[in-house]
Amino acid sequence: MGMVGRTPILSDDSTTDDVVKEAGALREAMTVTLDEHARKKRWCSRSKPWWNADLRELRKDLGRARRKWRVAAMSRVKAARREFRRAIRKAKRDCWNRFLQEADGNKVWTAARYTMPRIDKTGQTLVREDGSIAEGHQEREQAILQAHFPQGPPENFNPAQGGKAFERVDAQLVGSLLRKAANTSAPGDDRISAHIIKVFWQWDEQRITQLVRACIRLGFHPGIWKMAKGVVIPKPGKPDYSKVRAYRVI
Repeated sequence: MGMVGRTPILSDDSTTDDVVKEAGALREAMTVTLDEHARKKRWCSRSKPWWNADLRELRKDLGRARRKWRVAAMSRVKAARREFRRAIRKAKRDCWNRFLQEADGNKVWTAARYTMPRIDKTGQTLVREDGSIAEGHQEREQAILQAHFPQGPPENFNPAQGGKAFERVDAQLVGSLLRKAANTSAPGDDRISAHIIKVFWQWDEQRITQLVRACIRLGFHPGIWKMAKGVVIPKPGKPDYSKVRAYRVI
């Protein structure tokens, strides 16, 4: 498990510095394992659902025509390119029509999202809750953060000590909560999802249990766990989308 195997397992005497080191070592071990064993995906047009065998052959024909364009007529290259583009448009259209015909359940809302007109809010000013205007990207970002997230404690904040709740934290409790986490949860910048944590749990459940136990005992949340990506989307049916509360962050 990389660096995790070289760090001692936390105990009830561990400090916040020990928790920071252990959390960082655990994340590094996970990312190194992913880089070594997980297959890396490269997304391109051929990853789309409308890509098919006919397009693959037409793409090969276009490549052969391009390689021979010096000795053959340029019109052959143009004809191959034109045929390839027509086939792509037809494949996209057929894929979309097939999706609409077979859509059911949540797919109906996916179709509705693509067919509804989109409102371009790029560069739009936002009105803060106090009535002031946030115009630039950084000001809009700060306005959304202040409106949708509670203010964190000051840097010199010291949590209350002497609680006994951490004594109830054991492998059975942490494991049961981890099993409830969805494997499809979106990973952060470190690419670590709940599914990856479950795999590491099978390797060393005691280490993860002690890390959680130490965090609760100290009332401490490591900084590397506080980074996340949020997506701002408009709430439906709002009459004025210049208001900062007309959006939500997911």
